Amino acid sequence: MPPSTIRGAAITALFFLSGFSALIYQIAWQRLLGLFGGADTVAATLVICAFLAGLGLGSLLAVLAADGLSRRRALNWFGLCELAIAAYAALSVPLFYDVLFIGLVELSRSRTLVFAVAFVSLIVPTMLMGLSLPLLSRALVDDIGRAARRIGVLYAINTGGAAAGALVGGLWLIGSFGYQSAILVGAVLNAIVGFGALATRLDRGEDHVEPSPAADRAGGSNAVLHRWCLLVFASGFLAVAIQVCWYRLFGVMMQGNAYGFAVVLGVFLLGDALGLLTGALLVDRVSDPRRTFLLLQGLAGLLAVGGAYVIYQASGVETWRALLVNVDEFVVPPRNVIAVMTLIVALTLIASFVVGFTFPLAQRAVQNDPELIGRRVGLIQLANIAGNSLGGLVTGLALLRVFGSSGAWLAVLGLALCFALHLAIGDRRRGAALAMLAAGVALALAFPGNIGLWSRLHGVTAAQSADIGEDHTGLAVLRRFENGAYRMYIQGHSQSCLPVCTVHAFLGLIGPLVHPEPREVLVVGVAAGGTPYMAGINPQTSLVRAVEIVAPSLGLLRRFAGAGGGLGIDRLLSDPHFHLVVGDGRHDLFVEGLSYDVIEADAILPRTAHSGLLYSREYFERMRRALKPGGIAVQWAPTERTIATFRAVFPHVVYAAPALLGSERPIPYDPAALARRLDEPAIRGHLEAAQVNIDELRSVYVAKPPVVWSASARSPDVNTDLWPRDEYYLNNPMVTRW
Repeated sequence: MPPSTIRGAAITALFFLSGFSALIYQIAWQRLLGLFGGADTVAATLVICAFLAGLGLGSLLAVLAADGLSRRRALNWFGLCELAIAAYAALSVPLFYDVLFIGLVELSRSRTLVFAVAFVSLIVPTMLMGLSLPLLSRALVDDIGRAARRIGVLYAINTGGAAAGALVGGLWLIGSFGYQSAILVGAVLNAIVGFGALATRLDRGEDHVEPSPAADRAGGSNAVLHRWCLLVFASGFLAVAIQVCWYRLFGVMMQGNAYGFAVVLGVFLLGDALGLLTGALLVDRVSDPRRTFLLLQGLAGLLAVGGAYVIYQASGVETWRALLVNVDEFVVPPRNVIAVMTLIVALTLIASFVVGFTFPLAQRAVQNDPELIGRRVGLIQLANIAGNSLGGLVTGLALLRVFGSSGAWLAVLGLALCFALHLAIGDRRRGAALAMLAAGVALALAFPGNIGLWSRLHGVTAAQSADIGEDHTGLAVLRRFENGAYRMYIQGHSQSCLPVCTVHAFLGLIGPLVHPEPREVLVVGVAAGGTPYMAGINPQTSLVRAVEIVAPSLGLLRRFAGAGGGLGIDRLLSDPHFHLVVGDGRHDLFVEGLSYDVIEADAILPRTAHSGLLYSREYFERMRRALKPGGIAVQWAPTERTIATFRAVFPHVVYAAPALLGSERPIPYDPAALARRLDEPAIRGHLEAAQVNIDELRSVYVAKPPVVWSASARSPDVNTDLWPRDEYYLNNPMVTRW
């Protein structure tokens, strides 16, 4: 085997590791910057856009500079870029956590500043990442006639590494070792890539790129190049729009757990990589790249929306419903996980394969000048990234907000059919395009509305009903059962109920009843309103501030109250003592700097994505600092690790199952006295308005004697911001008390 072939294979393998580390960074940095900007969808989208903007600037820099380098110098610069990324990654945790989150969190009051800070923080590594493909393309393409094939293979290998990084990082590395350790692994991999590239020397004779005598230079003219950039821009928009819709759909089916994002992203990238590789190997056989590109884009959209329709139909069959709809389990049974994962792989892989196949077609159309290889790779990459950014913004912040998932899916279908329509108008061989348009119209007519889609996916039967609320912040479903009771589902999992469940009633009222003068109370989470309503049970309380991250749940409560639902929700929404806010409750606690007599969190399953932010040592420490003298923190105690973390922070703790109470001072907890207080007229009236089972609630106080701890307990096995062990329950044994 020629030395040049061996070197090319070695560098290509290094590029796989580069993609692997990049996705570890994306997942980890998004979480760390979410601590600064908030865990809500708007802040997360701004961080992703900042990440993509940096990649775009790297592509733009490649447009300006890559082709001024010889092949040897391009390879050296690639190696130096990888080393710089490694160095930045090694320093990123103290920068993002200690400097931004701890030191500058107050800047995050402004959404503009959130984007600006995220952009500035990510500009160096992401710009260097954006440079890598153009530089490596310049270094490794030695024959312009084979440029599309070589560049496609490079991109496929890098994307395959990214898929592996998302899956290995998101499913194992982060959960098993924490965010900081995962980032350091990525930094080591980047260092290996950098030193490996610098150690690979091209011979002087290999600096030349062979022109192709058969190349059609007219086909690579600026006008054609710009038209292809527009096509790739639209393709990038479509690809990310599909990802956003998939993540909402599959995220709900996986009940919003911590692994959903990594799985959907990883499988999409895997399909993309396989499509890239196949396209690169077959691109020279494609006689008309433009026609094939347009057909495949339309097909990708049809497959994606058709896959969502298949899930909708399957959820209506009793056999499949039992596997795909399971919204009341503390831990989802393995068979349900396998069923959902099978659907994710089958449906996501096919459509993303088609998307990936199209990239080499664009390179085939524009690469015909050995002096402009890096520039044209950079321009096509820049157009794709710009489309990705706009697709994420429009779909995530506009389409879901205005039309919900059903409308967003139809918008994806409409964009895909625009590719087919463009082909049908301008091509004589329009049979395939017309067939695609007909299939798209039929699918659009058959696709369910938002209420129908989410009702079926939540197992709502003919004897039940559901009110659906969805926007860019998330999905909320208020389901009415045959017995007249209601249950609220947030992102696919059961959150609370009406009449108020005993556990939510207990969590809401225990702090205000134990505290001698609970003037001001903060509640993190609203859901069906039970916990914040109960937090206002003490007549001495003048303010209950409740912060809910999924805005549609508040809309459902307003409609419920407007229809005469009662159950205390009418008072929760009309009484000026209650102040309901949309936002990230944890972030609100860090940014607003207010003090409270009681701080409590609504019960949230510890396996839910981002729930670790409400079970971490750092969050409990912030609760402790935000309490007024003698103040009490209340926390649901679903796991032993939650108890250990809480005890590591508060010097005085009472465990009154299922709640933890923590304070700087001894807590005057008397279960018998609390049980008697339930008969006080004002308190009893408050409970009866919500139809709470008072006898059942009283039994909770006396069922188990409280456990009192009067000293902080140190434990190495706790939840932290940088390693939320309970959230990653597949990687860490989770001993539950629930």
